[in-house]
Amino acid sequence: MRDSLIPRRSYVNRIIKIAEEAGIPYQLEVEGAGGSDAKELQHSAYPWDWCFVGAPEDNVHTPNEIVHKKDISSMVALYKVLMEKL
Repeated sequence: MRDSLIPRRSYVNRIIKIAEEAGIPYQLEVEGAGGSDAKELQHSAYPWDWCFVGAPEDNVHTPNEIVHKKDISSMVALYKVLMEKL
């Protein structure tokens, strides 16, 4: 829900609906700062929808970064269903 630039809310809602219909657990971003490389894509000359989808992490970009295995499984399952539905 947060990035240096914000994805279109209706597109994010579409992804949430797909995840819920597929029964895939998800978590919305809760960070107060930061972003992804999506801003570079959003600044392109072509309009298109985007949303960063990734597993929740603790201690991101440090030697102590951790991700739960179940979150990786959910992320991959969501990628698969998004490739079919979007």
